This record gives sequence, C-alpha cells and structure tokens, in this order.
Amino acid sequence: MKVEIRKISDIKDYKEIPYIQKSAWGFSELDLEPHQLMTRVQKYGGLVMGLFVDGKIAGFSYAILAKWKGKLFLYSHMAAVKKEYQGRGFGYLIKKAQREEALKMGYDFIKWTFDPLESLNSYFNIHRLGAVGFEYELNIYGIGESGLHKGLPTDRMVAHWELNSERVKRRMGEKTPPVIIESSPPPPDFTSEKIYIEIPSNIRQLKKKNMEKALKWRYRTREEFLKAFEKGYVAVDIVFTKGRERVYYLLEKNYDYRK
Repeated sequence: MKVEIRKISDIKDYKEIPYIQKSAWGFSELDLEPHQLMTRVQKYGGLVMGLFVDGKIAGFSYAILAKWKGKLFLYSHMAAVKKEYQGRGFGYLIKKAQREEALKMGYDFIKWTFDPLESLNSYFNIHRLGAVGFEYELNIYGIGESGLHKGLPTDRMVAHWELNSERVKRRMGEKTPPVIIESSPPPPDFTSEKIYIEIPSNIRQLKKKNMEKALKWRYRTREEFLKAFEKGYVAVDIVFTKGRERVYYLLEKNYDYRK
C-alpha cells in the first residue's frame, strides 16, 4: 500500500471530497461542503490536502484563511478519511502534513472546532496532536439533522494548535500513552489550579440508547466548559479512570499554550 499526502490540484480529486464526507460522517446532501468552493480556497491563501492510497484519494483536510486577534491563521474546517480506511493512523498523517505545510506558508497556528462529547476525537485533538481548548461555541450549526450530529445541539469546542510550541512538537514527535488516574476526581469547583470535567465514554452509543441522557450531558458540560473558560482555564488533556470506564477533560488555570 502506497500512501501519499499532497495539496490537491486535479479537479477530479476535488469532486471526490463530498463522497468522502458522506462516507466518514454520514452527511446528507444539505450538509456537504461543495468542492467548487475548495478550489477557490486553495488558490487564495487556504489549504486543501488529499490523502492518496495507491493513487486514489481516500481522505482530505480543508482549511480556510481566517483572522483571530489581528493575526492571519488557517481555520481547519474539515478533515476526514473514508470509513474503510479509518483506524489506520491516517488521520494523524493528514494533520501532520497539514501542520508542516501551514508552517511553510508562514502560519503560526491552526484552529478548528469539534464536539467535546466525542471522547475519541477529543483525545486525538488534545492528547495526540497537542491542541488545547479555551473557547466554546453554542449550537453553531443548529440541531444536528444527519450523521454524527443528529439529535443534539451542535455545541463545539475550538481547538487551538500552536504549531511551533514545544507542547505540539513533543506530542507530534512521540506518541505518548493515555493518562490513567487512580480514582474519579470530584466535580469542578472552579477554584483549584486543575479541574476535571467528565464526558460520556461513548456519546454515539448513548444517543442510540437514550437521547434524553445524551441531551443532559450536553447541557451539563456546556455550563461547565463555559464557566471554566470564563475563569481562565484551558483544556490540556483527556484522561481516563482504570479500564477507561470514565473519561475526563483535564483543565489548568492560566496555562501558557504558546510554550
């Protein structure tokens, strides 16, 4: 198997991206990002990259030019791998290539949003890649109507990826094992230097079994994250109890994510 990641240039590869979105997330036609826009983003400061397996596109990343606090950066709107290629480490390879290309283009950081209740993706973003979170947005797409979003308000945490920080260099350079804590921590008091916010271990299964409980998780964690970020906490890791039975965000107060 030959795997290659490069900037997309061929229109036939752009046209495959909506099908990858459907495969990865189960999106309806209404939710798909059009390939035509991506060609313009590529030309004018953004970055669209493809993961090619044996010459055929199997994944992509899609980042647009944006501005935050007076600085230009890349907002990574989408990154996905076809369902049949998931679980092989290709997601990491896509983000690694995106980081390297963004640095060549002169960008210092990348941002993207993700569902903070999705434990595996949260772990990948924060623990594996070294991104941090200190912004929370409410229901940014409305109530989810298809795929992974279906049924819940689309609250999102904003990942901030400081590309040249020692934290990110360390996480990208060496795969570190999960952090296992001895016992379940207390609920956040918002006064300690470190606090923990619990999330469900598998929100997708919970939604299938009991949507009411899933909604309660959304609303409770929404309040906790909003209060934590207002008080200067930063989400710096995802940790587990023994057997990975329970999952928590670790947040530190006034954490310097640029180091």
